[in-house]
Amino acid sequence: MKVLVCSAWPYCSNVPHLGNLLGSLLSGDVFARYYRLKGYDILYVSGTDMHGTRTEFEALKKGISPKELAEENHKKIKEIIEKFNIKFDNYTSTESKTHKEFVKEIYQKIKENGYIFTKIEKRAFCENCGIFLADAFIVGTCPKCGYEHAKGNQCEKCGSLLEPEELINPHCKVCGKTNIVFKETKHWYLDLEKLQPEIEKYVKSHPEWSDNVKNFTLNLIKAGLKPRAITRDLKWGIPAPFEGAEGKVIYVWAEAALGYVSATIEYFNGKDDWKKYWFGEDVKQIYTIGKDNIPFHTIMFPAQLIATKQGFHLPDEISATEYLNWEQGKKFSKSMNIGLFADEALKLLPAPYWRFYLLYDRPETRDTNFSWLELEKSINLILIGDFANLVSRVLKFLEKNYELKVPNAELDDEDKALLDKINVTADVFSEIIESGQIRDAIDTIVNLCREANKYFQQREPWKNKEKKDQTIYVCIQIIKALAVMLYPIIPSISEKLWKILNINKEISWEEINNELKPGHRINSPEPLIEKIDIKKLKEEYAKLKGTTS
Repeated sequence: MKVLVCSAWPYCSNVPHLGNLLGSLLSGDVFARYYRLKGYDILYVSGTDMHGTRTEFEALKKGISPKELAEENHKKIKEIIEKFNIKFDNYTSTESKTHKEFVKEIYQKIKENGYIFTKIEKRAFCENCGIFLADAFIVGTCPKCGYEHAKGNQCEKCGSLLEPEELINPHCKVCGKTNIVFKETKHWYLDLEKLQPEIEKYVKSHPEWSDNVKNFTLNLIKAGLKPRAITRDLKWGIPAPFEGAEGKVIYVWAEAALGYVSATIEYFNGKDDWKKYWFGEDVKQIYTIGKDNIPFHTIMFPAQLIATKQGFHLPDEISATEYLNWEQGKKFSKSMNIGLFADEALKLLPAPYWRFYLLYDRPETRDTNFSWLELEKSINLILIGDFANLVSRVLKFLEKNYELKVPNAELDDEDKALLDKINVTADVFSEIIESGQIRDAIDTIVNLCREANKYFQQREPWKNKEKKDQTIYVCIQIIKALAVMLYPIIPSISEKLWKILNINKEISWEEINNELKPGHRINSPEPLIEKIDIKKLKEEYAKLKGTTS
């Protein structure tokens, strides 16, 4: 079976904050690394979302063109991806020639199939700025939940899809004024209402989806899907490929998700191999997103694919995180200097620390807040206290007493029972990961670490000569298995441990059951990771942000 992993495309209006990084890119990397370990034919794709009003708005504030801003931030995002050890097969952008051509072709096909219609309507227009206000250019009160900072395309609080004209007490984000009138303009719509029966059938065929994905999507369907405008009165974006649509572009979310397909086509240089990931049943597709992107991945994107009538494989697993907010539930904001963005985080700590903390505290069932206390706990007590200390104690004991060679041992029932827990842990870890969750999968590894620590401590090999060989032999096998299971989470630390264990094979899932045989010599142990001083970190953060701690 082939596995296609797709991460939501980061907006190029800015670099990702920790929540963005975790929900899409980092989570996708975990799934891609896991399935690659298992030997699947895996492809991992994403790219920078270069278009949309948010990019145009930020460029306007900076006094540069949207293209300049997009290219500048695309480069920064690629650097962040590399530094966080996130490994894509193809990380591209929505400005690629392949993407633009694919979007135009697919919309022409959808129109031919009768799923696109036009409507002349009155749209919000700022008389001060002389522009139509779409998406991020207009802000007001959400008509569904009363949130006062909803944008013209979606309410971030309740997730409802919106049109700018639905907002209550709207104001222009560019000039900040409410001098808004409604002018006639023509737009092209995707007929979601016509597609609803097929979308509903698709959604109900996935009862395994997590509650946050399933319930949110079913509620939208129950309320009745409405046609969705797929064009905008903007200059920056992919020109709408319809006759009479000159001067209009495709709405950013009506083209960004199509990038999963175009990124696959681009990877194979247009050869037909791309179709193996998009047609037929011998493929599993996994999407890693934040919860605000759920409707675009469970309704909008599948609707586009269905409307082509070409038999596209529809998304299988939708792994959506809840929000990771800053302290006290504050929203991350670059302009207001709130929170940590990915480039800033790396100035405080190397990537493995952030990878472990973010994934160990991944918000899978409810919104969570960044916490210095939880960062300290996850690194000093869990990653180091439970895992790195076990490795250090056992390998140093091996160096001191066995000249770094794995001892021969006759195992008793207690030894065998603990070794059996390696496979039990690996099976549970796999089951959880393959259901789209990560946090609980890490917990299974932590539990095995704790059992091994308890076993080592109770056996007291430094005193108990009779049990010494068995104890060290068992612990070495567990450490090797931990190196494999932790690889999707903290790959650089696993690779470091793999070299210490002196295993001349690539890390793979089958190595969990391959014995490190008696007489196998490991390399001299060295520290895997150092403890953090949270007080110093908070002081460094305050300096970084230009505030007082």
